[in-house]
Amino acid sequence: MDLINIGKKHPTSKNVSGFIELYQKYFADFKDKKINILEIGIDKGDSLRLWREYFTNANICGIDIDKKDFSISGTEILIGDQSDHNFLKSVIDKYNNFDIIIDDGSHQSKHIITSFKYLFPYLNNNGLYVVEDLQTSYIPRYGGSRINLKKNNSSMNFIKSLSDSINYEKNDRPFFKKNTFDGKIKSIYFYQNIAFVNKGESVNYFYNNDNKLSFINKIKKIISIFF
Repeated sequence: MDLINIGKKHPTSKNVSGFIELYQKYFADFKDKKINILEIGIDKGDSLRLWREYFTNANICGIDIDKKDFSISGTEILIGDQSDHNFLKSVIDKYNNFDIIIDDGSHQSKHIITSFKYLFPYLNNNGLYVVEDLQTSYIPRYGGSRINLKKNNSSMNFIKSLSDSINYEKNDRPFFKKNTFDGKIKSIYFYQNIAFVNKGESVNYFYNNDNKLSFINKIKKIISIFF
């Protein structure tokens, strides 16, 4: 059964938001594989039930800050704060790596960014990191802004900034230094209120290393700035 039809059995906000169709598209290749899945924010557990039925061979872990009075067969629920490094470390210590990470947690920009920075290094190559409900990055109480759309610490602008890591090899800025994500993001897909970040080496379609500026040319560039 496909994800859309399974979703009818386990209704969640993913259905009404239109996310379920996107998940059908991006998760199809993972369906029967032995993978690890992490969902941040599980509410009443319906999304975990959805993933459990769809990903028949996956290890599925859900984390939430609120204690739950239920369990879901074939999944593990861990209680903790998505912005707590010690808690996230305990999750990684148990699972080592993930193939899919879905952030449907607090929707606070600072929490989204903290979780991403900590967990992305533990996402396997060709894995997907998904952030839901990005409309909150325009709401002040979630750390966003309707007025300053370039607010640096909003979740949306953080994810947009990751696009520079796809093209980092073409950055000829003098003394440029790679950051944590440079060369480790293959692609980013934005849709209304949701983004999919695909981990992997960025694909160089048009250039090769021979086209990079030489050290001498970089020195010339520096000189030209001042003279």
